[in-house]
Amino acid sequence: MSRMPRQLEGLARMLAYILGHRPDEFGLVLSEDGFVPIKHLLRSLAAEPGWGFVRRHHLDQVVGLMTPPAFEVAGEQIRSLIPGPPSLRRPPGETPPALLYLAISAKAHPRVWEEGLWPPPEQELVLAATPELALKLGRRRTPDPILVTVQAQAAARRGLSLTGYGEGLYLAPALPRDLLQLPPPPQAPERPKPEKPRPPAPTPGTFTLDLPGMFSPGPKSRRQGKKDEPPWKAGARKLRKSREKGEKAKRRKG
Repeated sequence: MSRMPRQLEGLARMLAYILGHRPDEFGLVLSEDGFVPIKHLLRSLAAEPGWGFVRRHHLDQVVGLMTPPAFEVAGEQIRSLIPGPPSLRRPPGETPPALLYLAISAKAHPRVWEEGLWPPPEQELVLAATPELALKLGRRRTPDPILVTVQAQAAARRGLSLTGYGEGLYLAPALPRDLLQLPPPPQAPERPKPEKPRPPAPTPGTFTLDLPGMFSPGPKSRRQGKKDEPPWKAGARKLRKSREKGEKAKRRKG
């Protein structure tokens, strides 16, 4: 190891232990060629006391200063170049514990409740052998994780492959809802219906106009089209008709 600041020397030793020996101890799963996403590594380091300061540029400094090279960064992934122990993935066919555990975020809670657990694309679910380990790993992603209990042996009897990885971790494919135990998600509160505005109460000295009643037409008169007339006019018309009738009678006699 070339000469570098003491802080980076400690980080280099920590990276060698995580990436070359015990990634499972930190909840990390290496790809077949030994790579792990840098964001997952930083998240794991942030959860360890005394390593919360590490950022991406610290990793780049360690990689660039070490001679001979001990780590390789490829895009957003990193791996150890120092040969470590054989693969931590145990052979298939091993009987898993009766129960395994995974902690999820509140955002994923409704989806898992309805659809079960689904791994990220081209990855596997990482299950823990104990609730404590599952919650520890879950707190790296969310402050208040929700524990999901997996009926692991029931899953194995259905032909779902659960493979041991290191100590305390198991890798699994998608798991259907009926193999999971978790609390129901909280229901969204119903929005109260808006109340119709009430007319203001009349203040003393005021009155309310009944506008529809004022402008509604009254009962129709029997004589359509004629306005009400005074009694004297009706009497004059009756007298005139009587005289006309008498004159007609005289003309018929003469």
